[in-house]
Amino acid sequence: RVLSVQSHVVHGYVGNRAATFPLQLLGCEVDVVNSVQFSNHTGYPVIKGQRLQGPELLDLAEGLESNGIFADSCGDGRGGYTHLLTGYIGSETFLRAVLEVLGKMQAAVGTVRYVCDPVLGDE
Repeated sequence: RVLSVQSHVVHGYVGNRAATFPLQLLGCEVDVVNSVQFSNHTGYPVIKGQRLQGPELLDLAEGLESNGIFADSCGDGRGGYTHLLTGYIGSETFLRAVLEVLGKMQAAVGTVRYVCDPVLGDE
């Protein structure tokens, strides 16, 4: 089971829009957190949308953890998270939150493989 924390665009295929389907074709169960939700990728002259902040990521993680999803004590039989995949990280506080989430995942299941696509922002 993969937790994928990456960007999302309405138009185009980057981040979670590009990663989720191929992972599912390979047989992976993928849960998605969108680090940003943009109208399109940043190569366009106009970009509209929102960025998820560190505290908001931690809030989502708390919901997953509280429901036993990190460790698969939620009873769905799919197992806890074995992989964390990250892409676009828009701020240092978000990166710190990602590392905190990784620690919670490791505490729940032991070994978690962290795969980082080093997309660290626009500047």
